[in-house]
Amino acid sequence: MKEAVDNTQYDDNEAGHKQAGRKVQIVNAGSSQFGIFAEEISAIVNWQEPAPLPHAPASVLGVVSIEGRMLTVLDLATIILGEGGLVNATRNPATQLVALRGDEQLALALDSVGEILAFPENVSKSDTVTAAVLGVLQHEGAEISILNVPGLFPTAIQGRQRRQRQF
Repeated sequence: MKEAVDNTQYDDNEAGHKQAGRKVQIVNAGSSQFGIFAEEISAIVNWQEPAPLPHAPASVLGVVSIEGRMLTVLDLATIILGEGGLVNATRNPATQLVALRGDEQLALALDSVGEILAFPENVSKSDTVTAAVLGVLQHEGAEISILNVPGLFPTAIQGRQRRQRQF
């Protein structure tokens, strides 16, 4: 079952989106909360078991087809927390996938999807800012890491050579 994400209010041709007025979809992976800008989401669907990819890093779960697109599924908790941080046997299995817009053709494995928030202007840069995290939002006493979607794939395959098409 898909949850509709209203992306009609965003004009992709407008240079440099203003941060104010953007919407952030809250998602949960592992014991952490993350925010994804709504215009970066193509679809939110129920879990599908990905077809595994040989020799892929632990953060790459495989590939799935969502809305006719083949997407590489990344384990968001593994990317952000690291492979060593996931030895927790009590972790819930992923229940949903978020298909992302963009050239990398990615989907994220998530435990659950939360509310959509208006993006505030007071997002802080903290020690947890990485290539995959833009900043941290404080909301109702919780820290929500705002994801940098273009930085997810490079972070997921860090230290591995990426296959390039050769002409």
